[in-house]
Amino acid sequence: MSHKAPVPSTPRRDFIGGIAVGAGALLLGNVSTASAEAISLAETSLVADEWISRIKGKYKQIFDVTTANNAFGAAFPLNFINSTKEATGAADADISTVAVFRHFSMPLMLNDATWAKYKLGEILELKDPKTNAFATRNFMKDAIPLHNISYAQLAAKPNVILVACNLALTVVSGMAAPKAGVTPEQAKKDFTAGLLPGVSLAASGVYAVNRAQQAGCTYCYAS
Repeated sequence: MSHKAPVPSTPRRDFIGGIAVGAGALLLGNVSTASAEAISLAETSLVADEWISRIKGKYKQIFDVTTANNAFGAAFPLNFINSTKEATGAADADISTVAVFRHFSMPLMLNDATWAKYKLGEILELKDPKTNAFATRNFMKDAIPLHNISYAQLAAKPNVILVACNLALTVVSGMAAPKAGVTPEQAKKDFTAGLLPGVSLAASGVYAVNRAQQAGCTYCYAS
């Protein structure tokens, strides 16, 4: 009788498993219709498309960021703005950039308190370079490579739009809930409240990528 070695767990496998578990719970009726409607209504004011109207100008680019260990994910919009201005002489008003943080890059849009409470470094298998231990802070948000500005300063730029994926937020918060000893519903509330200032929450990252392209952005895979 042959025995197969167990398949090792990976963040990607856990993410996909998290989606399956969530869908299964709904199908099995673990979430009541009333609860589902309440969640839907609660999200209405949080998940919005207002950011799409900010895409303007002649030069428009969407950056699709998917991995948490990509320190350059937030640098790409600035690289595009600076190089476009250098090559064409365009003004800032002629350039729009959108960076969508989906899949396991979504936690990069969360504050340090959320990282600490939910042990996101362990979930993402991401170590803090200062401690060489699993990160308990979003260490990438304070200094974007090549530009040495923070995510908050990046989000404050009129021609930079940062978007977080609500689907990833839902899945990752559900995965992280046991580490904090809370329910998935509470974890999702905390994750949503923990979004960095200036970050927009879209229904999903792939939806945001599609809408940005409909608004005239060209596509760049940034991971």
